[in-house]
Amino acid sequence: MGLVSRAIEERRIPTVAVAMQRGVDASRVAYVPFPYNFPMGEPGERGRHREVTLAALALLHELREPGEVELPFRWQGR
Repeated sequence: MGLVSRAIEERRIPTVAVAMQRGVDASRVAYVPFPYNFPMGEPGERGRHREVTLAALALLHELREPGEVELPFRWQGR
């Protein structure tokens, strides 16, 4: 993910990566405390998927410098 992000950023196109672990090597990282393989949330929760996507995309405007932000979502579990 970091290699692709850097290659795109070199072309002056901002990127944001959604990660389920801290310390991902990318310019802008939206950290979500979700289990692996579920970066957008619980399966079938379309509303939550949209919220996570929009929050991650908002970092393109909020973060002018490289950084990592924890998004305000929690895994609900079933």
